[in-house]
Order: sequence, then structure tokens, then C-alpha cells
Amino acid sequence: MFLAISFLAVPAGLGFAGVAALLSDSGIDGTIGAFLVLQGMAVVALAFGTVVTAEVHARARGLFRVIASMLAIRAALAAWFLIQNAVLFGMIGSLLAALETVAAAKRRIIA
Repeated sequence: MFLAISFLAVPAGLGFAGVAALLSDSGIDGTIGAFLVLQGMAVVALAFGTVVTAEVHARARGLFRVIASMLAIRAALAAWFLIQNAVLFGMIGSLLAALETVAAAKRRIIA
């Protein structure tokens, strides 16, 4: 179930981070923190896309999960400090999806 949430949460968080970083009415536009959140969201989206869709070795998939989770935590903290709640909730959804992929791999649903 959380894997489906990640397909919504990660792109939505990426979109919200882009809006916050680029539009002038967000209050944090053009700041380094906003671009760090945007960069973190892009890398998290790429890592989760690799975990879900690519045919990679199980150890590499585990490494991608760890990296994506660490980046999601970093982006969530940065979004929290920038008071960007939509991005924060997107990162929480992606962390739940990471936990779901680990649980599904243990049940052998995802090879």
C-alpha cells in the first residue's frame, strides 16, 4: 500500500519543492535551502524509481533503499526548517514507501 503512496508522494513533493524554490510568493524562493530541498527530492525520486523499476542485484537495491531513505530524511528536515509542510509530508510518504519495499522484499513479493 505504501508503495502506491510513494508514486504520489515523491512526485508531489518534487513539484511542491520546485514551486517553493522557483516562485516568488513562497517566501523562500532563490535560497540555498530551497534548492537543496529541490535537489534532494530529485535524487530521492530517481533512487525510488531505480528501486521499483530497475532489474538490479539485491545488494544494490538495498543500497539504493538506504541512500534514498537517508536523502528523504535530509530533505524532510530541510523542508521542516523551511516550513514547507507539503514537501515534508511527501518525504514522510516516501519513507513509508521505503519501509514497505523492505517488508515486501522480506516476503519475496519484490525480488
